[in-house]
Amino acid sequence: MSQPVLLAAPRIRAGVLLPGAVLVLAGWVALAVVRDHVSVPSFATMWVAMSVAMMIPTVLRPMMRAAQGSAWGAWCFAAGFLAVWIVAGVPAYLVMNGIEWTTAWIAATWVLAGAYQLTPLMQRQLTTCRSVRYTGDATRYGARQGVRCVASCWPVMLAVMVTAMALPGAVLPLLALVGVTALLCWEKQPGTTSRAVASVGMAMLLVAAGGVVLLGGGGSAAHHSTGTSTS
Repeated sequence: MSQPVLLAAPRIRAGVLLPGAVLVLAGWVALAVVRDHVSVPSFATMWVAMSVAMMIPTVLRPMMRAAQGSAWGAWCFAAGFLAVWIVAGVPAYLVMNGIEWTTAWIAATWVLAGAYQLTPLMQRQLTTCRSVRYTGDATRYGARQGVRCVASCWPVMLAVMVTAMALPGAVLPLLALVGVTALLCWEKQPGTTSRAVASVGMAMLLVAAGGVVLLGGGGSAAHHSTGTSTS
């Protein structure tokens, strides 16, 4: 009788990690510089930078599995993975620039993110995101991981994106993005339980719902492209 094959955790090799490290560093540098989210080129730069800087660290385990000791395999995985997030940037652009983002609307996105954390759909997608089972082409495997990642992360990515847009200066937005990146990396660790993920969702939901109640429909509109808020 055949037994299921248990895959050991992929070994970390400096040469294989180099593509991810280069991409992530370039992504954070771009996020520190780009401010405009209105023009298509600037938004595209910001979205790609966010996808690279925040999402690549969350999929290091499957990337290492796909690489199989080859830096080329890691690049192929990253290309497939990022292609999915780039496509997801199209509806993100429409949403981000189609709404006047008051503080109440921003709080509402965190309500959505917290509620989504509690759904069976999110839990299923998160489970597949953690998988390092790999067959076939590294690029296609990266694309599959990208679809799973978008499905599990899109509400919190939207929430942190509009939050960073609203925060003043350059440091606070980056801190918000780094904090969510750490959260997503933690969620995708094999040892993170469904109960722990749901607890984070409840915390998001309660804090954000309180913000919606306090703010109502008011609040100032946030424009990250200028670094200021207008009433």
